[in-house]
Amino acid sequence: MPQELGAQTPNVVVSLKPVHSLVAGVMGEAGQPRLLLKGTASPHTYQMRPSDARALAEADLIVWVGDAMETFLHRAIENLGSKSRIVTLHEVPGIRLLQNREGGIWEDDDHGEAHVDEHKGHGHEHDEFNMHFWLDPGNAGRIVDTVAEALIFLDPARTATWRANAAATRKRIADLHASLEARLAPVRGHAFVVFHDAYQYFERAYGLKGKGAIAVDPARAPSAKRLVELRGALAEHEIRCVFTEPQFEPDLVRTVIEGSDVRTAVLDPVGADTRPGPDAWIEIMRGLGDAMVGCLGRS
Repeated sequence: MPQELGAQTPNVVVSLKPVHSLVAGVMGEAGQPRLLLKGTASPHTYQMRPSDARALAEADLIVWVGDAMETFLHRAIENLGSKSRIVTLHEVPGIRLLQNREGGIWEDDDHGEAHVDEHKGHGHEHDEFNMHFWLDPGNAGRIVDTVAEALIFLDPARTATWRANAAATRKRIADLHASLEARLAPVRGHAFVVFHDAYQYFERAYGLKGKGAIAVDPARAPSAKRLVELRGALAEHEIRCVFTEPQFEPDLVRTVIEGSDVRTAVLDPVGADTRPGPDAWIEIMRGLGDAMVGCLGRS
């Protein structure tokens, strides 16, 4: 229900830290959204807690990416009915979605019919798209606008606040984008492999040369056959760096690069060690840029 000025601001719940950061930027000092996934929790493996269920039940606004990313939220949101306003970001007009990459070292030879059957009937109709779209500055700006519109609907008395905060957040996004474009330009030609295909939007935004992923599905450990194939691909594709993530087992990366001159570094698309809040998205993006330049830029 729309609220009068002076009343409590809408109760907002957000699933992932980078999206939570963009929402926090729009809310500013008027209110603080609640974050579900904290620390190193992965949306691919997270288990709902009773406190999460309570927070969802009490929310006026819930912002999530969608069932292909936060599988743990799908049933809970379905059961909420019409009480809360739900923003499912992959359905938002203007959000650019990229298809999951296939072929070469993006694809596991064992990733066949058995894996497809495993997901049938579980609401994964968007599995063909890569859902890490918050790593595209253009998409981040669209998320900001969408959240502002939702808050204006719920709390029209603060329309000026929501719009001013959204404009300030979009400017921060644009300023960082310009900085990253200049910083990443020198490493655009250097090939790399990531732990899982979470960075396609970041690569497209800055012209980077991602060549493959260790794990096709981050919820499943890659097979021994897959690791052998990856080791052979390092020289073939002139891979300069293999990136790991804090949420997943680094020993797999060490196994792949053992005996080679390929370097390793950490990329974190969700900000496991980043403090939640309006600065988190900026820090996550800047951290990706720092890691890319630090690993790819060394001769």
